[in-house]
Amino acid sequence: MENSPFFIDTLKVADGKFIHPELHLLRIQQTQHEVFGHHSSFSLSDNLIPEEKRHGIVKCRITYSQTIHQINFDFYRPRSIGALKLVESNNLDYHLKYADRKCLAELLQIKGTNDEILICRNNRITDTSYSNVVLYDGKNYFTPTTYLLNGTKRQYLLQQGKIKEKDISIRDLSQYQRLYLINAMLDIEDNISLAISQISF
Repeated sequence: MENSPFFIDTLKVADGKFIHPELHLLRIQQTQHEVFGHHSSFSLSDNLIPEEKRHGIVKCRITYSQTIHQINFDFYRPRSIGALKLVESNNLDYHLKYADRKCLAELLQIKGTNDEILICRNNRITDTSYSNVVLYDGKNYFTPTTYLLNGTKRQYLLQQGKIKEKDISIRDLSQYQRLYLINAMLDIEDNISLAISQISF
């Protein structure tokens, strides 16, 4: 269909191996089923990874609609985040990973001199424009129940018991010490994080 929406999925490749490909395949299939009523037959074999991209950390980006449209591989280097701007968007819906990120791009325009945005919806913490978040209180790690997108790394860390879900309001932020950004490419150990005091309200 000419006007079918496109979606993206991003996977981490470490030294020639896909990381948690089963979680990404499941998300692709669930998205296709929700939008199109069926899903395509597709597998993520390490043989898909180009020879020159089989060392180091590589970002694999899959673009798809009813079928797989494109697969790209690029070497990856995380960007540091030194400041977040808290922005409100009560009607934002990004539970599917659309390739069209216009709604997020519009929010990013109001981040000012900050590196990234932290989106809140109905006074509840959700995600940044490209990651889920984990908050550390000095003892335990928590992720908001009010996420925008249920990311694969978020699901994995919950399954492993490394993080717990919790309702987290804007007012609750003062109870935490640090905020970590996590996604398919970023784990807590990568320490892309900042102190709560580095969030602009």
